[in-house]
Amino acid sequence: MKKKTQIPVHSMDDWFSGVYIQPMGIRKLHHPVYEMSQPHRHDFYQCVLVDKGEIVMEVDFEKIRLRDRHVFLSYPGQIHHIVSTQMQHGWFLAFDAATLDNNLRSILDQFLTEIMVMQLPQQLFESFYSLMDHLYQIYVNPGQLYQQQALQAMTCAFIYQLASAYLQEERSALSRHSARNIEITKTFRELLRHHGKSVRSTSQFAAKMNITASHLNDTVKSVTGFPVTYHIQQELIREAQRLLCFSDRTIMEIAGDLGFDDPKYFTRLFSKITGVAPGKYRKGKCKE
Repeated sequence: MKKKTQIPVHSMDDWFSGVYIQPMGIRKLHHPVYEMSQPHRHDFYQCVLVDKGEIVMEVDFEKIRLRDRHVFLSYPGQIHHIVSTQMQHGWFLAFDAATLDNNLRSILDQFLTEIMVMQLPQQLFESFYSLMDHLYQIYVNPGQLYQQQALQAMTCAFIYQLASAYLQEERSALSRHSARNIEITKTFRELLRHHGKSVRSTSQFAAKMNITASHLNDTVKSVTGFPVTYHIQQELIREAQRLLCFSDRTIMEIAGDLGFDDPKYFTRLFSKITGVAPGKYRKGKCKE
């Protein structure tokens, strides 16, 4: 695979207008016209709802298999591509972050996982499918009044329901933790998603949240099993892996891009977390 100086980023403005929805499967996608089997990023959210069939995707170096009644949501900035597809029928929904209200964007940013994927119960799946179908009927009728407003409202309604279903699963897994500790951890996750490259210490995050560094660290560790520094480092190394595999930037340039003044420290940290030096990672893992 030939690398590029920069990771391909496909913009909502290039292809769609705020919201885009199409059936997948026998009826082929008219857009996007870029090659979906090649690793790329979006500057928008992408949702896939599988009715019948299977799609295998790779998202930030993790393979995801979507089958009947699975729903998947990717965040802007994640690197992904389709490995294989035998989709019989499903839906593809893309939407700009500006489509969502501030509360909904915050909810999505606070999820404790980096990849949202789940299999829906039959009744809930049918409800989601119906919403997608209704959204599509609005999308393909450009002559109606207030089409764009209706598309945005319906997309928000769909994502709110998706977030609700996902949060129920998440809360069940976190039931032994207090509501306050979960709230602190989620706020930290939201800040990390937005400031992971510029805010680099527990104390800086704690100051933004008006709590002590020790309280933040103890809380995050109790809920996730890992301290704050672990999450900060994971965010940085994940971006380093993206740049190593899908750009021609040197290791020194990547270290600088990620805010490391000392490239040697970056190399040591990368090696500690991944088990291999950046150069070997690029030559080995990136070619798998």
